[in-house]
Amino acid sequence: MLLRLSSDEGWTISGDSIETARMGFWETVFTLGNGYLGSRGILEEGCEKGCAGTYFAGVYDRGAGQSYELVNAPNPVRVEICAGGRKLSVDDMEVVEHHRILDLKKAALWRRTVFKDGDKRYEYESVRFFSLSDMHAGAMAFSFRSLDGDVQVIVRHIIDGTTENAGQAVGSPIKHYAVTRAEAFEAGGEAVYLEAKTNDYGIALGIAAALDMKAARLKARAGWQNLMGKDYAGRQCAFKAGKGKKYRFDVYLSLYTSREKKQGVKEACLDELRTAGRRGFAYLFKKHVHAWENRWRHSGVEIEGDSFLQKAVRFNIYHLLAAAPPADIDVSVGAKTLSGEWYKGHVFWDTEIFVLPLFVFTQPEVAKNFLLYRYRRLPQAREGTRAQGYRGALWPWESAAGGRDETPQTWVNFDGTVIPVHTSKREHHIAGDIVYGISLYHRATADDDFMWRYGAEMVFETARFWASRVSYDRTGECYEIKGVIGPNEFQECVDNNSYTNALARWVLRYAADLYYRLQKSRPRRLDFIAKKIGLSGSEVDAWRETAERIVFLVSPDGLIEEFEGYFKKKDVTITELDKNGMPVWPAGVSLAEVKETQLVKQADVILLLQLFSGEFSPDVKKINFDYYIKRTTHKSSLSLSSHAIIALELGDEKRAYDYFIQAAKTDLVDLYGNTDLGIHAAALGGVWQIIGYGFAGIALPDGMLKVNPVLPRQWRRLALRLWFKKTLVELAVTKDTTKVFIVKTKARNPGFDIEIYGKKYFLGPGEEIIVKR
Repeated sequence: MLLRLSSDEGWTISGDSIETARMGFWETVFTLGNGYLGSRGILEEGCEKGCAGTYFAGVYDRGAGQSYELVNAPNPVRVEICAGGRKLSVDDMEVVEHHRILDLKKAALWRRTVFKDGDKRYEYESVRFFSLSDMHAGAMAFSFRSLDGDVQVIVRHIIDGTTENAGQAVGSPIKHYAVTRAEAFEAGGEAVYLEAKTNDYGIALGIAAALDMKAARLKARAGWQNLMGKDYAGRQCAFKAGKGKKYRFDVYLSLYTSREKKQGVKEACLDELRTAGRRGFAYLFKKHVHAWENRWRHSGVEIEGDSFLQKAVRFNIYHLLAAAPPADIDVSVGAKTLSGEWYKGHVFWDTEIFVLPLFVFTQPEVAKNFLLYRYRRLPQAREGTRAQGYRGALWPWESAAGGRDETPQTWVNFDGTVIPVHTSKREHHIAGDIVYGISLYHRATADDDFMWRYGAEMVFETARFWASRVSYDRTGECYEIKGVIGPNEFQECVDNNSYTNALARWVLRYAADLYYRLQKSRPRRLDFIAKKIGLSGSEVDAWRETAERIVFLVSPDGLIEEFEGYFKKKDVTITELDKNGMPVWPAGVSLAEVKETQLVKQADVILLLQLFSGEFSPDVKKINFDYYIKRTTHKSSLSLSSHAIIALELGDEKRAYDYFIQAAKTDLVDLYGNTDLGIHAAALGGVWQIIGYGFAGIALPDGMLKVNPVLPRQWRRLALRLWFKKTLVELAVTKDTTKVFIVKTKARNPGFDIEIYGKKYFLGPGEEIIVKR
């Protein structure tokens, strides 16, 4: 083996399948990344059904497409080996052995394949990673061995500039860049450089690579030569391989874009490459592993009692951590992270509602960066709001680099039909979702500097939007929000969606409270913001008045109507589950007819109950849970986590555990049949929320940390760490006890009140609290 992988199988995801029909699935599952760049887990030699994907965070282009999309950049990990004149490839040779392992702990992808050509067998082995300790560096090692005799061999490493976006869902394949430079450099010409520029923004993408043959111990160098073409740059060597001898080659990679280097992309790449070459593969890998150890130290979850779920949870957390951008890069995370092109790499509400909590509690600087991404695009949000005839700020339903609305005009439905897209004009709850994320971050971190400098302005402008979005009903003497799409996107134009209305009401109240808190604690800062956006106390008071009169549709017994007229729809319920425990689509209902029924695409009312759990009694939660679970199809991966959390709150531990299993294996078993298109970021975040909010029972009412753990009967122990107000806390739960202690703190006045199982304690430095159940 080229390097030592984690010996604990709980840290490794293995794949032995070489089925071409499943190639895209494994490419997504085996994606590597460091937040700056994502690289799909392709076979290095390529294959007919493969889809090479290399994505720089924040690099978008439009070209002939409907909207800007994440650019599929040149592929830096292409390796071709020819033995006896034949290419080692799953398309061209028989595969007699094949095994790949994604090491979640070390974020490295290992492979061993034995090819057979006639009576000759050839072993190929590789390992690669993209450094977390240095976001511009990557490395791979590969080896060749002829098992049955001497053979003439050609080895090539290529930076492939022929990649293109697949044009998934709607549109045709598009190449979003043009190669502008392909050249060799350094005295011996042992390294190559390829540079491309995106078509619209003109962003330079620079990749340098050095193919190091020292480990192969080849005596003659006459067989080495450069490979330069219009769309590629590479190196190759030719030699005679002896039977049974392993020949190893190391490849060092450096990657920059002009987003962070306005000038000198090439020079930056070459400097980085020289440094990597001097340090060597082992050193680079050691530093990379150390960085991942630190990330896991904060974000890891330990489960004793269910080895499959322990691995599945790590898999979900790994993919979020691999997509977490460095603090100095102005990006967020898209619905498919950096693992695929579906949804064009756009940023949705998924980020604030489903992805953000993990980072708020385990990597707060990353969470802050996600929110700053929104703040930096506040001018575009204001502009887009005015274009729709409203005031304040409404963030676009789909966002890319520039912050303008990138929602496509058409998309593909579940049955393959092309349908118009109305979300950008109607799914306005995203405005409240972002404010909810701001509130969560502030409650958990007490980062007043962020709130006063950035958050408050976003909150006020969002409240201003909602105040302009409502319409007054003189008959009912109330405010309504008409013509919206709620989380249940089966219904594309409804009035008074309860999730949307409740969120709008909360934003207006929260903004007013924030205004008056600022007036007392930071009057100068409030004065600055108020002058900047033209805000007055009378406008704020009007927010409160509006909030109190927004329609909320709930029956006397507490059953919330999803939207006005929902209960008048045809009542179709779920009567059957498939082998994975997922709802079977009711017979006789087409997608065209679903809007005439009470079927729900994903958690809507249930999500409302989760986000504002403290505002609803157990009885209200139960009547709504019992009603809506019979009608929810879970056609979106955003749905399961909310159901699991509410089930736990209601004491239905079996159902909650079932939901948790389904959520945790979403991409591991291709639950939705589309993992090949990219990882489901919202599901990843939802898995952590089930653990954090559900089994660990974490809540932050009024800025106080409360824990009310519920350990599944299958588990012996659950442990995780979380940051709370600049203090890292470890929580460990067993069947008998709950233990909490401070790992470290950055707080000036360390220590805080904490509530465990309803009883208040003070947790100070060097102390631990052990509560028996």
